[in-house]
Amino acid sequence: MRTEFVLSEVGMGLRRNVTMTIAAIMTVAISLTLLGIALIIRIGADQLEHDLLNQIEVSVYLQPECGTPNAGANCLTPDDRTSIQNTLQQLPQVEGLTYISQAEGYQRFKDEFKDDPDLVNHTPENAIPESFAVKLKDPHEFAVVNSAVGRAPGVQSVTNASQSLKRLFAFFHHVTLGALLLTVLLLISTCLLIYNSMRVAAFSRRRETGIMRLVGASDFYIQAPFVLEGTAAGVAGSGLAVGLLILVKWYISSTLATRVLTPFGEWSTLGKALPLVIIIGILLPAIASFLTLQRHLRV
Repeated sequence: MRTEFVLSEVGMGLRRNVTMTIAAIMTVAISLTLLGIALIIRIGADQLEHDLLNQIEVSVYLQPECGTPNAGANCLTPDDRTSIQNTLQQLPQVEGLTYISQAEGYQRFKDEFKDDPDLVNHTPENAIPESFAVKLKDPHEFAVVNSAVGRAPGVQSVTNASQSLKRLFAFFHHVTLGALLLTVLLLISTCLLIYNSMRVAAFSRRRETGIMRLVGASDFYIQAPFVLEGTAAGVAGSGLAVGLLILVKWYISSTLATRVLTPFGEWSTLGKALPLVIIIGILLPAIASFLTLQRHLRV
C-alpha cells in the first residue's frame, strides 16, 4: 500500500512539473553525452598512445656512401657504418636494431605511399637513404640515441615520430578537458534545475506533507516521492544519453576510425565509459533532490 502511494505521488509530481522535468531530463542527457564523449576520447587516446609508442622506431639515416653519385664531403664509409652499428648495439636503452638498405627503404616507401602513385613515381630510389631502425625499451629515450650517434661521421639525421605524437595527444587532452569543463557546467545547471523543481513541488504540496507529518509519517516516507522524481529524471536522462552515445560511437566507428585511429573505433571504449555515465546520471539528481528536501523539512 505504501509503495503504491509513493509511486502515485511520483507520477503526480512528474505531471505537475512536466516542463521542469523535461528540462532536467534534457540537461542530464546533454551533460552525460558530453561526459561520455570526453571519456571515449580519453580512453581511446590512452590506448592509441600506448599502441603507437610501442610501434615507434628511431630512424638513424645515413649519408650517401662514398663513391656514389650523391656522395659529398661527409659521405659514408664501411667503417662509419660499422661504428654506428656498434655504438647503437652497445646502448642499454636499445631493445632491437635493424639495418635497412637503400633498396629496402625504397620498397617500404612505396608500400607506405601506395595510394599516392604520383609521389612514388616522382621519387627516385637514391632519394631514400639507408638507415638503422632502432627499437627502444622506453620510447621516450630518443635523446639518448640522438646524443650517441647524431653527430657521428656518416650520419645524416636521427628522427622519430614522438614529437608529432606529443602534439596529437596534447590536442586530445585539450578536447577532453574542454568537454569535461562543459560537462561540469551542465551538471551544475542540472542540479539547479532539480533544486528549483523540488522546491516548487515541495511548496505546492506543503499542505499534503504537513498532514503527513501530523499523522506521524517519517521524513523518509515524506521525502521518498520527491527523491524518486529526481531519480526518474536522472534515469530518463541517462537512458537518452546512452542512446546518443551509441549513435556517436557508431558514427566514429564507421567514419572517423581509420587504420591509425583504430582504438577510437573499438566498442570497448564505450563499454568502459557507460558505467560512470549511468552512475552519475542516476545518483546526481537523487542526491540533489535529497539535499533540497533536507532544507525544506527544516522549514
